[in-house]
Amino acid sequence: MSVEAPLAPRTAPHVIVLGSEKGGSGKSTLAIHIAVALLKLGQRVAAIDLDSRQRTLTHFIDSRRDWATRARVEIRLPTLYHVQRADSSSISDNESEEFARLHEAVLGLQNNHGFVVNDTPPSDSFLMRLAHGLAAIFVDAAQ
Repeated sequence: MSVEAPLAPRTAPHVIVLGSEKGGSGKSTLAIHIAVALLKLGQRVAAIDLDSRQRTLTHFIDSRRDWATRARVEIRLPTLYHVQRADSSSISDNESEEFARLHEAVLGLQNNHGFVVNDTPPSDSFLMRLAHGLAAIFVDAAQ
């Protein structure tokens, strides 16, 4: 006798967050490799770059897209969101704005992607902590 349980459709993607307060630990490199590996497995992947200063993940994806265009090669790329840090004189206003920006990015991708890969800045910030709170999987890039 077999038992079949109905599978509920996923409404939220699996969120993978790469974090470390140490710069140069490989967060962005791991993020792009994880995203590309998931794409090669046929998954729908989004990437969120939370590092407003370096924007390494954003630059990598843009460079890959530019190369593919010049080479006339079709490649799959993750849907990219870049969430900018707020920069007002009020901490409260900054946190509200950063929460709204991350929330907008997550709402924009939640129904169309199975995975979201978050690349965080190398600092303890409100935005980084928000991203960590979304994680289904957390990768400590400094280990």
